[in-house]
Amino acid sequence: MGLAWINPLYLAGLLLLALPVLIHLVQKQHGQGARFPSLMFLKQIPQRQKKRLEIRHWLLLLLRCLLLLLIVLAFARPFLPLATAPGTLEPERADSIIVLDRSYSMHIADHWQQALDQALLLVQQKQAQDRIGILLIDDEAELVSDLTSSVDDLRGALQGQAPGLRATHLPLAIEQAARLLAGSNASRKRIFVISDFQAAAVSTVARISADIDLQALPVKITRAANASITAATIEPSVRAAADEFALRVEIMNRATVPLDQQLTLTLDGRVLERRPLRLAPAATITETFDGLSVSDDLVRGIVSLGDDALALDNRYFFVYSSRQQLPLLIVEGDKPRANQSVFLQNALELARNPVFRVERRAFDALKAEDLPSWALIIMNDVAIPPGTLADALADFVAAGGGLLVIAAAAPQQNWPTFLLPGRPGRIVESKQASAFSVAGFETGHPLTIGLGTRNTADLSRARVFNYRDLQAGADDRVVARYNDGGAALLERQLGQGRVQVLTTTLDTFWNDIALQPVFLPFLHQDLRYLSAFESYSNQAEIGSIIDVMRYARALTGVDAVVVAETRGPLLIESPQSAEIRVNRQSPLLTLALPGFYQVHNATRAGAEVTLAANVDPHEANQQTLDLERFVREIMAAADPVATDTVLNNRQAAAFEQQQQLAYAILLAALALMLIEALCANWISIRQSLRTRGTG
Repeated sequence: MGLAWINPLYLAGLLLLALPVLIHLVQKQHGQGARFPSLMFLKQIPQRQKKRLEIRHWLLLLLRCLLLLLIVLAFARPFLPLATAPGTLEPERADSIIVLDRSYSMHIADHWQQALDQALLLVQQKQAQDRIGILLIDDEAELVSDLTSSVDDLRGALQGQAPGLRATHLPLAIEQAARLLAGSNASRKRIFVISDFQAAAVSTVARISADIDLQALPVKITRAANASITAATIEPSVRAAADEFALRVEIMNRATVPLDQQLTLTLDGRVLERRPLRLAPAATITETFDGLSVSDDLVRGIVSLGDDALALDNRYFFVYSSRQQLPLLIVEGDKPRANQSVFLQNALELARNPVFRVERRAFDALKAEDLPSWALIIMNDVAIPPGTLADALADFVAAGGGLLVIAAAAPQQNWPTFLLPGRPGRIVESKQASAFSVAGFETGHPLTIGLGTRNTADLSRARVFNYRDLQAGADDRVVARYNDGGAALLERQLGQGRVQVLTTTLDTFWNDIALQPVFLPFLHQDLRYLSAFESYSNQAEIGSIIDVMRYARALTGVDAVVVAETRGPLLIESPQSAEIRVNRQSPLLTLALPGFYQVHNATRAGAEVTLAANVDPHEANQQTLDLERFVREIMAAADPVATDTVLNNRQAAAFEQQQQLAYAILLAALALMLIEALCANWISIRQSLRTRGTG
C-alpha cells in the first residue's frame, strides 16, 4: 500500500520546485574584465547573450529541487498504513479504557481503595500485546494514560491518585472513552467503568459504538451512617428588621437507621447556636434560625453537622450582604393626598430580592447632598423645581442611581428637560363610564421579562381614568402606552443611570393599578431594572466558573464603586490561604475547594468581597443504578460500526508516530543541504579559477 499523509495540504508546497529552476535560468554569468584608459570614452555596444537561458549546473539544480521536495514531504508527515488499515483488525489484541470514578462520594468507607484495586487487577491480568488507557472522571474526564501496553506505565498513572471534591457525570466519561477507542484496530474494544454508580450521576444515555463492549464494575457499597446538609436558604427575618435575616437549613439522613446529630451555626467565626437533632431513617428535616443580625456589611456563615461517614457534606458555607438591601427614598409633597404612598410602600415591604430599605421624606426636607445615600428615588407626584436640586438629581442618575417620577396631578411648570424625558401637557380625562387601559409594553424591554403569561407586563385589566399627557422627545423611549396612544411610561438613559416617568398615579386616585395582582411583580421588576440590581449567589458549587468582577458588583451593591484601575491582577485568597492571581480583564475563577474565597482589589477599601463554595449535595446520595438496565440502554442506543476505510486522525497519528518517516526525511534533507553547500562552493571556486586563468 502506498504512502498516506497526515497533512496532505502541505503537498501544495511542491509548486516551490519551480523556484530553483527559475533561479538557474535567469542567473547571469559575470566575468572579470579590465578597463583601458584609451577606450573608456568609446560607446559601449552590448553583446547579445545567446546562451543566457541555458542551465549550466544541472547537478546543483537537481540537489536544490530534491532538498525542497524532502522538506515539503516531511511537513506533510507521511506514513505507511500497511496491513493495519481500517477494516483490517489485529485479532490477537484487545484495547481497553478503564473509567475510574474519583468523585467525592468515593471517600465513603473503602470505596476508593476497592476501585483502585479493581483497576490494578485489570492491568495485571492483561495480555502482553493488549493496550489499556486510564480515564479519571468526576464532572469532567481526565486522561492520565493513553492506550499503552506497558504495565509499569499504567501502574505509575494510577499511583498517587485520590478521589476529589466534584460530582459524577458518567455519560460524559463513557462517551470520552468511546472516542479514545475510535481509532483502534484491535479486534476487541472494551470500556471498564469502575464506580459506585449513583443514580444521580446519570441524566442521559451515553452514545458509544456498537463494536465496544461496555462492562460496569461496581464497588461493594457500604451503607454508612451519613447525614448531609442539602441546602441553606437565606430569607428576610419574620421580624421585618432591615438589619436581620433568617436562615433555613435542610438536613437529610441518607442512612437506613436513625441518627443523632448536632447542628451548629457559626457567623463570622463565632459559634452562635448548637441544636441537637434526631433524624429518622431516610428523612429530611428543616431547621430555621431567625433574627440573625448583620454586624457588618458582609456575614460569613457556616452551618455544620457532627462527624459521620462522609465529612465533606457536613459543612455548608454561605455569605450574606446587607448591601443588597437597596436604600430607597419616597419623596412626597408638603400636603400629600390621603394614602398617597401607602400602596407603594406596602408593595416595597413585600419585596424579597432585593429587600428595599424604605424612607419617606417631604420634598422640603430633601437636600442635594443627601441624594447619594440612596440607590433609588421615587418622586411621588411632586413638582420638580429647577435649580440646585434638579442638578443634583441629574448628577445622582448619571452616577448610576435610579429615578422614578410620578407625573400626575401635581403641576409641573418647571420641567427639567435635561433630566426628565418628554414635555408635560394637560391632564387627559376618560369619558364618563369608561376608562383607559395600558395597551401594551415595548417588546423586548427588560421590564417585561418574566411578567405575565407571555413575558409581558399585563396591565390591560387595570382601569386608568386620568393621565398626564407627555410628549416624548427624539431621545426618549416610550416603554408603555395607553389604548388611545398616549404615553404611559417613558424612559431616558442618563450617564450610568436611568430615569422613568409614569404619567398616572401609584395609588387609587387616578386608577386601580395598585389593586391588580400584577402590580407587585411589575413594581419590583421595574425598580430592580432602574437600580441595575444584580443578585449575588450566597454560595456556589465546586467546579463553577465565577466572573469575579461581576460577582463583586452584585455583592457590594450601589454603596461601593468598582475600581476602574486596570493595572495589576486581582488577588484572591483561597480556603487554604493560597494566593490566586486573576487577570482583571478576564476575571474568571474556577472554584476548586470548599470554603471562603477572599477577593482583594475588586472594590474600593471598605467593601469586602467573599465567595462561598460548597460540594454538590446530590453527590452524597447513595441510591444506586440498576446496572443491567444501565448497560442495556447504552448498548441499545449504540451507533453502528463504521464500514469506511478512511483513517481518522487518531489512527493516522499513531501510524506516523510508530514509523517516524518524517524525521528520517528531515535527516536526509539536512544531509542533502550539506552536500548542496559543498557543491555550490566547489563550483564557485572552480569558476573563479577558470576566470583568472583566462585573464
